[in-house]
Amino acid sequence: NAAFYNLRRGNPFTAYGETFMVMVQTVLVVIMIWMYSKTNKTTVGMLCAAYAVYLFVVFYILTDDTLYVLMVYMPIVLLTSRGSQILANRQQKQTGAQSLATTGMNLTGSLIRTVTTIKEVGWDLHILRSYGSSIVLNVILFVQIVLYRENTKRVLEDVKQKKKA
Repeated sequence: NAAFYNLRRGNPFTAYGETFMVMVQTVLVVIMIWMYSKTNKTTVGMLCAAYAVYLFVVFYILTDDTLYVLMVYMPIVLLTSRGSQILANRQQKQTGAQSLATTGMNLTGSLIRTVTTIKEVGWDLHILRSYGSSIVLNVILFVQIVLYRENTKRVLEDVKQKKKA
């Protein structure tokens, strides 16, 4: 949605190119999964038809005034995916295999994307809301990794010991 939103708004490719390429990669991965898992052709056909309808709506039905709907749910998706991890970390008081470096890079990337979006696109609140949500959630995950570091170490050592036994 973010790639199509930016494309339709005429934003520079540098503002959304990464998102666009991830979308293309995701479509290719789905196609490969369908090929190698021998997914039912009727199911594939129905999903392709649904995607075609989605593309038709994005490019021919949505007006400039309604284009924002492509971005409305993005913070909700982020909250669902990262929020569930944050809750699990809190409940377990450990972060498992989560990497401080990866989380730090995700946080840094969100901060950089926010700055480049403001520079290249301006104050598009629909885009900035998504990046802002990502920043907040990444900060929480980063803090959890630091706070639960010792407990995580103990849990991972216990798992390692059980595998040896």
